[in-house]
Amino acid sequence: MSFKKSVVYSPLSTREDGSSSRSDEDRRLLREDSTAKWQSRRLNLPSCLILANIALFITSTILFLISASLFYKSGGFRPGRNGLLKASSHPSPILDLVDIPLITKRMNGSLLEPSASSDRIIYRQPPSPEVDAAWDRIQTREPIPITREDVIKLGKDPSDAAKFPTSFGDEAYVGKIDVFHQIHCLNTLRMNLRNNFAYYYGDEFPGDKPTDAWHDVHVAHCLNILLENLMCAANVDVYTSFWMDAQLQPFPDFNIDHRCRDFDAILAWQEEHAVPLEEFAKIRRPADAKVHIMSHEFKEVMHWYDERPDDGMQGGETA
Repeated sequence: MSFKKSVVYSPLSTREDGSSSRSDEDRRLLREDSTAKWQSRRLNLPSCLILANIALFITSTILFLISASLFYKSGGFRPGRNGLLKASSHPSPILDLVDIPLITKRMNGSLLEPSASSDRIIYRQPPSPEVDAAWDRIQTREPIPITREDVIKLGKDPSDAAKFPTSFGDEAYVGKIDVFHQIHCLNTLRMNLRNNFAYYYGDEFPGDKPTDAWHDVHVAHCLNILLENLMCAANVDVYTSFWMDAQLQPFPDFNIDHRCRDFDAILAWQEEHAVPLEEFAKIRRPADAKVHIMSHEFKEVMHWYDERPDDGMQGGETA
């Protein structure tokens, strides 16, 4: 016969009459305490979520600002006028003065000119007054006034930079836009092409008479300037080739799209703000100006001694 042990549950403490020692008031306080703890937990949960969201927002903001700063320093973001151009250019006052849109332009690399005269490119036509006028406009050598601050941003010493007379302003320095000098050099090479040489220099160099030293130095300078600028820009646009019935090998297709600075915008600004050459030619060196002593060879090339045979200044600088 098996027996089961009885388990008797009794309060922790009882009164003499057997009733529980925990009064109704105690039970009420216990219920209120439990309710308060539950409500406290329920209230603390949203507070924790809010604090967590605030911490996440602050962290995200800090990371965004760090990323934006690194992106800006890397040249990826440039607010303001010509921001993208400034990211890929040496400091230039022009980038702060004129809007230069980036435009897509199809290069005309055709070997032969179109048959219609209206479609022909004037810059590649044989020498004529009309052709010269077109080149003269885009190779302008007229200077523009720039400030002392501009000179410093260019990495130059203001004490070593020529200034305009005070009539142009107290701190007006002589500046020129480089693209026009590059076009001038290209025009110089065009004028020296075998088929153009007689037109431009036939009277100056008749028959078999060789060109003078200045002429040869000028041409060599222009050739090198264009080479250095081509290597500096280092255009990596790609052109394809096509098959043709007049040649067995693939023929290059030079008619490709380029992303270009709007040259017309730069030229329009230049024409509006440039100092005419006839006015610039009247400017003379001030008595207290810093002077570079040029070499004897340089002066000979520039024909300096033709009117100053007794000039004995010697130096080591060249230009």
